[in-house]
Amino acid sequence: MLHLSKTLRAAAVLTMASLALAGCSLISSGDAKRDESGKPTESSKADAFKVKLGDCIANPDTQEVVDVTIIPCDQSHDLEAYAVTKMDTSSFPGDTEVGTKAEEFCGAEFATFVGVPFEESALDVTFLHPTSDSWKSGDREIVCLIGAAAGAATTGTLKGAAK
Repeated sequence: MLHLSKTLRAAAVLTMASLALAGCSLISSGDAKRDESGKPTESSKADAFKVKLGDCIANPDTQEVVDVTIIPCDQSHDLEAYAVTKMDTSSFPGDTEVGTKAEEFCGAEFATFVGVPFEESALDVTFLHPTSDSWKSGDREIVCLIGAAAGAATTGTLKGAAK
């Protein structure tokens, strides 16, 4: 299971909450319906571990995420995966360290993707990150997600939106 974090804005301080991945799902949803290039072709439920850079998704219903709905980005969606990294430690560093690493990485990648620093943006950020359970299954990935303020839906990418 993944854990989802929500953003918290504090005076020019980048603070984000997270979504956690559930490590043990008995029934996997598999991957989204994709074309040969890997782009989603229609809205479809997928295993949260299948979210890829550039994917657009519906806002998960819970903080502990097993499945997500991946949506073609040209359709109305809540979040877009704008950056992905893997943690390089061998043992689970703890929830606090995972959160800190995710905040630092997603914050650093934000301005490059959007075109303005997070502190000057009206957009919100959240991220998917490993939990101690998903770590045992080999999960090391942090997926940064961007969306409109107050959970509003968007259409198209927010890359270069400069807002």
